[in-house]
Amino acid sequence: MEKVIKKLQDDKHYYGKFGQKYLSNSDIDALINNPYNFHQPKSQSLPFLYGSAFHEMVMFGKSDNMESIESSTRTTKIYKQAILDSGKEIILLQKEADEILNMVDVFKSNDNIKEVLNTKNIRFEVPSVGFMTDNDIPWKGKADIITDDFVYDIKTCSKLKSFRNSSRSYNYDSQAFIYSKLFQKPMKFLVIEKGTGLIGIFETSDEAYDNGYYKVEAAETQFLKYFVNKEADLKNFTKYGEI
Repeated sequence: MEKVIKKLQDDKHYYGKFGQKYLSNSDIDALINNPYNFHQPKSQSLPFLYGSAFHEMVMFGKSDNMESIESSTRTTKIYKQAILDSGKEIILLQKEADEILNMVDVFKSNDNIKEVLNTKNIRFEVPSVGFMTDNDIPWKGKADIITDDFVYDIKTCSKLKSFRNSSRSYNYDSQAFIYSKLFQKPMKFLVIEKGTGLIGIFETSDEAYDNGYYKVEAAETQFLKYFVNKEADLKNFTKYGEI
């Protein structure tokens, strides 16, 4: 177990072939709603790049994702040439990088966030693996922050007042369930609203943990059905529901 966790500390292995031996919260949506997308390559998006850069700047004060270019939009010649030269799918605009740096300053200057970041024995980007149900399907997770008492995840959002409602759509409930099981600690979310810098600290309710468990169970059912036992042909996948 220790060797596996140590190997998963490297993002190359965590997100690569080795890491694909384990399910993760990022697989939830595909397995439940569109199994065709399970383990399919994903193009890097601006929200992912933006979020990764913000996370890393908060935790480590540096990020490989902070590379930026002075361009008004992504349609200019200078931006397109930078993409060709770098081989990357997307690069931050300078104004976006500046916004991230400003958000990091606002986030880390908040006394309630500082209290968390200054916690004794704090650790950043900690991987773990384990089982969620009796199906013996291994899951992985990499926590942003681990303390003696809690596991924390850093989030950015467009509207802080909508974070609780949107958390279900973004599967933060299943993330909370998975991480609380992996690390044997309750989970909290440290959130900043983009544009305003409003800060929120959200605990996970019993209802959210329950919803997360049901999602994990549903994802495992689909995983076993289509990819392990192959009880059904993926072409026959049908989504049922009510309107």
